[in-house]
Amino acid sequence: MSIVKNALKSQIVVSQVKFYSRWSHRRPLKVYSPEEYEEMEKKAQDGNDESSIFDKYGGLKTSWERAKIEKDTNKPVDYQIKSKKDKKPLVATKQKSEVKSTFDMLETVIDNEGNFIYTKMKDNDRRISSILVDVKSKKEQDKKDLILLEGKRLIRDALQSGCALKYILFSRKDEIEYLKPFLPKVGAQLYKMPYKEMQMWSDLTTNPGIMGLFKTPPVEAFEPVNPLPITVICDNIREPGNLGTILRICAAVGCARVILTKGCVNLWDTKVLRGAVGAHFKLKIEKKEWDEIGDEVDPDAKFFIADNRIVSSEDTGGDLGELLGKIPIVPYFGVDFRTSNHLVVVVGGETLGVSKNSYELALRSNGARLNIPLSNDVDSLNVGAALGIIAFEIKKQLLQINQ
Repeated sequence: MSIVKNALKSQIVVSQVKFYSRWSHRRPLKVYSPEEYEEMEKKAQDGNDESSIFDKYGGLKTSWERAKIEKDTNKPVDYQIKSKKDKKPLVATKQKSEVKSTFDMLETVIDNEGNFIYTKMKDNDRRISSILVDVKSKKEQDKKDLILLEGKRLIRDALQSGCALKYILFSRKDEIEYLKPFLPKVGAQLYKMPYKEMQMWSDLTTNPGIMGLFKTPPVEAFEPVNPLPITVICDNIREPGNLGTILRICAAVGCARVILTKGCVNLWDTKVLRGAVGAHFKLKIEKKEWDEIGDEVDPDAKFFIADNRIVSSEDTGGDLGELLGKIPIVPYFGVDFRTSNHLVVVVGGETLGVSKNSYELALRSNGARLNIPLSNDVDSLNVGAALGIIAFEIKKQLLQINQ
């Protein structure tokens, strides 16, 4: 038994020594009895002492009151403590905040002195996810009506087109300085964030270091400058890079409008945006069903299908042999495009090709299929390349009218 007691004592001593350094720097205050404290308070009131011990440690003045002593004098004296400290009403004080955060709340981009007003964020800042999750989720993107643009040139084109800017995220000040002449002074928020964090959210292999979040612009209301009477219909274009290339060619040619049918890839897909290089903001782009397209086609317009191959029944779900036999096929350079007030050109996806609806509309409109002669056993061209050849041939002929 004695051995056990000695072991317990030694264990307690070891634990006390172990934690001694943690508490050794603390110096306990002297504990005063109520009688001693009342005497000290009395001296302080008479001016004999500068301050009481409680004034020295915290400024809380207290008074001790003896409880009424009952008849039983053997009971211990009960003391009660009452605070004499004046109670001040609670007033909400305005905490000092950084100027950047204040302006951020006001959505100020550039102040009166020409300086950028932005909020600096660190890694894993919650505000980053709260902003970008809205455009990364297809459901939230449609709900919030937002688009994400990456790269200063793409953002510049959107700003020049009058698109409503919501946020700009950047990692280097040089990127934002490039956009200074185009940025609004108010109505948006700027955030500076680490490049590594931005790269994690980017869909590109190499992030350009700047992102812009805009309200989805009404591209169907855009009016191109001096457009040619050309309408391009994208029939089931599912490859983002191809759709981006088509939009870029249409903008370069000066087409009046572009129509996207059901089945085309999302117009605001990141790869479509990168391939179009700002063409979204220079074209009138509409999404329509084939029934609507058929009702809107001008009876005097010439209808052409850029189709270099025979579409099988497996691709379209029906036998098109008889239908294709009724639609003439001609080389693109053998057509006089100047004889019509408006031209409609249909391009299809490389996998599924042109749909049956296109052929039916071409037949009703007395249209034709355009062929591009190829050499060296090459079966077909990329849809963007084919459209480029045909569209610039049309532009060349139309410009000759004005010469």
